[in-house]
Amino acid sequence: GAAYRLGMTASVNGAELSRGNLGDLQWTFAELIERASYGVDLVAGDVIGSGTVGTGCFLELNGTAQREDPGHLPRWLRAGDQVTLAVEGLGTLTNVIEIEDGSYSLLELKKHLPAHED
Repeated sequence: GAAYRLGMTASVNGAELSRGNLGDLQWTFAELIERASYGVDLVAGDVIGSGTVGTGCFLELNGTAQREDPGHLPRWLRAGDQVTLAVEGLGTLTNVIEIEDGSYSLLELKKHLPAHED
């Protein structure tokens, strides 16, 4: 449950978007894992998102920019964008955004599952 002081950055296409510190998270990773595992089995390879540390996500950044400049054009991720996340002492993860078939819907899948009885 320790909160480590490790610098974190997020960049898109080489331009830094966010900078923060792991020690500023409101919950430890042990607490995040505990909460994420309520009612489900976590298995090796599952990914748990910790939220945004530092300046915020695109939704927050776009909102702040539009408040300060009503003419601001919102920025969202697009196909081909390269997203890089780095944590000091841990490593760097880079992914390229791709467009998938838009016909897949988790909501539609859930609508057709049998009701769960406790």
